[in-house]
Amino acid sequence: MALLTALAIDEARALGRLFGVEVEALRPIARGSVNSNFELGLAGGKKAFLRIYEESDHDAVVTQNRLLRHLVEHGVPTPAPLKRDNGGTVAEHAGKPVVLFPFCEGDFVCQRAVDARRLDIVGRALATIHRAGEDYADAPPNRFGPDALRDRITALRARPLPSELARTVESLAERLTAITASQETVIHGDVFRDNVLWRDDGSLSAIVDFESASCGSAAFDLMVTLLAWCFTDRLDVTLARALVNAYEAVRPLDPDELAACYPEARAACVRFGITRITDYELRPRDVVVHKDYRRFVGRLEALEAIGERHFAAWLRGTAS
Repeated sequence: MALLTALAIDEARALGRLFGVEVEALRPIARGSVNSNFELGLAGGKKAFLRIYEESDHDAVVTQNRLLRHLVEHGVPTPAPLKRDNGGTVAEHAGKPVVLFPFCEGDFVCQRAVDARRLDIVGRALATIHRAGEDYADAPPNRFGPDALRDRITALRARPLPSELARTVESLAERLTAITASQETVIHGDVFRDNVLWRDDGSLSAIVDFESASCGSAAFDLMVTLLAWCFTDRLDVTLARALVNAYEAVRPLDPDELAACYPEARAACVRFGITRITDYELRPRDVVVHKDYRRFVGRLEALEAIGERHFAAWLRGTAS
């Protein structure tokens, strides 16, 4: 559970007034790993979602909110931030940015519930994000680019680590040398199952948590999603092809993007391997929901077993 900043009901009511809503109830949301999130009960039976940003400053959140409004206007299924009394979208609590959103009903699905139908929906939604981002010039830079990851490696090397973890860090560092930054469109960067809400009838409610959204590689974002949704104890070929086919129904991959899928998939494994070590493995277990870096180390090994030469054909179902 990520609840890093406390919020009392009276404080929530004061914040709600800035956004023109009357808060009657407050419930911490025991999900997430970076920000502090709350469900607000409003007068009249409605609800809102309140987020306290723990790592982003005011200007970064303003930039993110502008991007969200652009995406909503271009058909991306995500809630736009509410406007407040001064015309902006950001307030402050405990010296940290606060934003209110319409509350999206829905729940996340477990891996057992992932099937081709859901991946058809997710793939099309991801392609819609990338389409909407192609003409957007104000996307923030990637906070998890190669330089930032190298800084994390340097910090890890300066710490005493268990021998197995130290070997993993060096393995990831070696692979990081081959990763380059690409800036093509707006990417979400984190379309994991816990960032996609579904209604009871199986329809998509919303894709949420655009805090990692940035200017980046569409192939990278597609591969992050593939690795998050299409992997159990192995990469599921049927699910992976369903995702890619759905994506290409909205935004076909050009030959360069298709060729980039394998290195970008490896880059995604390195990125999440490193950040899960720094953000989860080395933090107390009762502060945030723990996410195991070993899962992405295993996915990296699975990718390398397939090999670059066969990966594009493997994705499109033409491999022999």
